[in-house]
Amino acid sequence: MHSHHHHHHHHGLKATWVVKIALGATLALVATEFVVGLRSHSLALVSDGWHNLTDVPSLILSWIALYFERLPPDHQKTFGYQRAGVLVAFVNALLLLAVGTYLLYEGFERILWPEPVAAGPMLLVGIVALVVNGGISWGLLGERHDLNLRAVFIHNLGDALSNVAIIAGAWVIRATGRTIIDPVLGLLIAGLILWSAIGIVRDSVNILLESLPKGMSLQNVATAILRVEGIKEVHDMHIWSLGSNSHALSCHVQIFDMSTSESEQICHQVRELLAHEFGINHTTIQFEHTHPPGEFHIYMPDPLPSGKGKE
Repeated sequence: MHSHHHHHHHHGLKATWVVKIALGATLALVATEFVVGLRSHSLALVSDGWHNLTDVPSLILSWIALYFERLPPDHQKTFGYQRAGVLVAFVNALLLLAVGTYLLYEGFERILWPEPVAAGPMLLVGIVALVVNGGISWGLLGERHDLNLRAVFIHNLGDALSNVAIIAGAWVIRATGRTIIDPVLGLLIAGLILWSAIGIVRDSVNILLESLPKGMSLQNVATAILRVEGIKEVHDMHIWSLGSNSHALSCHVQIFDMSTSESEQICHQVRELLAHEFGINHTTIQFEHTHPPGEFHIYMPDPLPSGKGKE
């Protein structure tokens, strides 16, 4: 247990370091893209600047979240601060939706009323941007399981891809003089922004609404619990996420009459099983007593909605 905690702390520190560097590099890149984009009339660069700027809140937020997630639980925040990161990802994604929509509007306007584009500067900035975003993606390669850092990683990967498109586009504009390529690229980048935002909204809302963690089914978990010797029946089961990679479960389990030292053994087995097979580390199990078959015993799963009971 101790070694695991230590490892987590180390992961936090390395990630924080990557995030800090990424933040500085991204801010410098955004400033460059805005200035050059406006002066060379390139919507693709301006869109890409926005695309990169949307990484800034998520970087700052990831940094804050990484800091908070390391804080232990206190008297008010009984689970610790893992939700901080999820909330932050949610707010950030809403921001992205607004930016993406605005860029779509700009792009259509440019297609209707084309402007001359200076392809040289566009090409240079595209290459610089590719280096920066590629570097950040590479640095975060190992941290993909954290929802916040995954958001940053996907952003930067998307950025790097759009930079490749910008470089190619600038080269084609230079060769053929067809400036419509620029707003078309702008539109594609806006589409990328919207697409990634919707994904993050969906994932973070799921966690905030306490829904079942991604890719988990109550049926599978219940079946696994029932495999433990001595457990007769499981009901009233809840599974939810605290942060992007920590899950909790509570359930009622029926067992025969036995001493608490024996039931403790069962409890321990269930906890081990859930941690190993499903990565669920906060488990609350409430035991209820059932009779061996043959003895008189009525089991009603739920009170009927009519309230009258079975006739």
